Amino acid sequence: MANDLPLFYRTPQVLRFEEHKDLVLTQAPDFTFAAEANAIPLTVGEFMPAVRNFPIVFVSTGETVSTVAITGLKQGQNLFVKPDGTWAEDAYIPAYLRRYPFIFVEEQGVDRRILAVDTASERVKKASEAENGAPLFTDDGKAGEGAQPALQLCEALRLQFEKDVAFLKALVDQDLLVERHADMEFPDKSRYRLSGMRLVDPERYRALPAETLAEWHKSGWTDAIALHIASQGNWSLLLERNQKLTGLQAA
Repeated sequence: MANDLPLFYRTPQVLRFEEHKDLVLTQAPDFTFAAEANAIPLTVGEFMPAVRNFPIVFVSTGETVSTVAITGLKQGQNLFVKPDGTWAEDAYIPAYLRRYPFIFVEEQGVDRRILAVDTASERVKKASEAENGAPLFTDDGKAGEGAQPALQLCEALRLQFEKDVAFLKALVDQDLLVERHADMEFPDKSRYRLSGMRLVDPERYRALPAETLAEWHKSGWTDAIALHIASQGNWSLLLERNQKLTGLQAA
């Protein structure tokens, strides 16, 4: 793997039967690894289920633009991971989280992807250490019940991220993304500014030529932008969730 590891991954290793045949995946979901992440990568195809819970924003890393779901109002805060490591029952779980601890890696010089697993994950254990764990391999070296669903999810996520590239490039080329920040005041009178976000500027969007909007409509991009804009109403939901959780902790 490259030195710049994807978010949450610490020691990903390509799965090899000889080395990992005794590994299993624990059955109980555990999102503790994301407990301090206030932004989770999101594909455009997830805007529809995500719009119920999160503000959806764009972020830039160098020249790369991507979309994320905002899950916390401060750095180091995720309002959707419960103390026991489970995810809030009333909220959508982004595919990026559901994929972990698995990930695809590409063979150098070959257009081929191989499944890897983050061996630092608390869910990856030796069979002798986890009762009823799902094996990563079958006895004959094929993907076991612990890894087979991950193969399908990793492939679906890869295809969606690749599909998103054209949409994100179009937003940049049309200069529709503008820098924004969110200022919050909490019940204890403390303040916090969440910065580094980019949003679609509604006025610039409405000023696009009719033919451009028609093409974007055919591609489903106008729907994605509408969901993105609508999701900005969820900042108040995050404030309410934060207030509720803070009250519970203080009680």
